[in-house]
Amino acid sequence: MEFFEFARVGTTPEGIRSILTVDALPDFCEEIDSVDAEKGLGRVIYFLQWGRYHIRRDMVMGGVRFWVPDCPNALAWTATTGYPPHPDRIVLHATINRTSQDQEFIEATKALIATLREGLENVPET
Repeated sequence: MEFFEFARVGTTPEGIRSILTVDALPDFCEEIDSVDAEKGLGRVIYFLQWGRYHIRRDMVMGGVRFWVPDCPNALAWTATTGYPPHPDRIVLHATINRTSQDQEFIEATKALIATLREGLENVPET
């Protein structure tokens, strides 16, 4: 399954990489309570809806990719710019490795990406 949001923020891939770090995720996304030190599979992250997992961050063309290696749905999301469908915005694209999922999980995933979009749109311009 795929989920999209489009943040009305003009930036560069380097801009995304500099502000959207693992440590900054709780500042941008209300669905993430906190992050902690690395343990085994990656940094520890506490999602409000799902609890404790691990998270990793990679640089990709146009921005960054976050993924949750111990999520049974293989949750991952990217924040990129400079490419279609909106090269002038930050494109948030989340995926899970299922063709369907219960509605509660779908709504929680949508909320994760939507609150991340809202957080990015509220960053003061420098």
